Amino acid sequence: MAIRIITDSSCDLPFSKQQEWDIDIMPFHVFFGKDEYVDGKDLTRQQFYELMYKTEELPKTAQITPVEFADIFRQYVEAGDEIVVLPISREMSGTYNCAMLAKEEFPGATIYVVDTLNVTFALALMVDCAVKLRDAGMDAKGIVQEIENLTKRVRLYAVIGDLKYLKLGGRLSSAGAAVGTILNIKPIICIRDGKVIGINKARGLKAGYQSVLSYAKKDGINTDYPVYFGHSDFPEALEELQKLASEQLPMGEMNSCDIGPIVGTHAGPGAVGIAFIEK
Repeated sequence: MAIRIITDSSCDLPFSKQQEWDIDIMPFHVFFGKDEYVDGKDLTRQQFYELMYKTEELPKTAQITPVEFADIFRQYVEAGDEIVVLPISREMSGTYNCAMLAKEEFPGATIYVVDTLNVTFALALMVDCAVKLRDAGMDAKGIVQEIENLTKRVRLYAVIGDLKYLKLGGRLSSAGAAVGTILNIKPIICIRDGKVIGINKARGLKAGYQSVLSYAKKDGINTDYPVYFGHSDFPEALEELQKLASEQLPMGEMNSCDIGPIVGTHAGPGAVGIAFIEK
């Protein structure tokens, strides 16, 4: 009997982690107009952002279906394995509910579906913690209890670099985007209660970095857990934020993710941020 950890591609971990960590990352489907892509299979991060730069209409994403979950559950249930599912926050997608529906097909099987309250590199952090617990010998129930205890202590703060995509998504008016661009306004966002919300604005990226780090300082970083950084086609910003964070904050293990289609569709290229477990 093994413990199987399943997540979805909204966590933005590289798909190579499936083999390295012995986990499953279920891909979302992404639609640019009538063209359909499978995240990580026929749509790389580079290809996604190339399409984003050209688009005048945001792509759409499709949640992972109960059938897809049932297909992957079946092979593990038949092997007698325990399953821990860590999907995108149910406030952001119906994927959690789809996993719960699929679970009903296997009465008596040990399948846990956790509402992670998170997405992108914050979800990657939670998956990382679950893998470490599994590898330390903890059973599925114990892993789920630990992860559920962590959910409300996970913090993600990020700065949005380009207002164009907030405008395309209807989150900002054309006038607001124009004025914000002229004034070099950069929104600061966080995840709270499973939702992405705006919490501040900064004038310019460098001020945005400091705003993000000021929130991290206020919360305090628990260095017993990994710290994750993420960026959307903006490696230079990732490097700068990591450098500033290392100079200003206590840091343990540091990791980074390329933000993919699920969050990148709304944030657009040019976002960068940090995720950690608060003290």
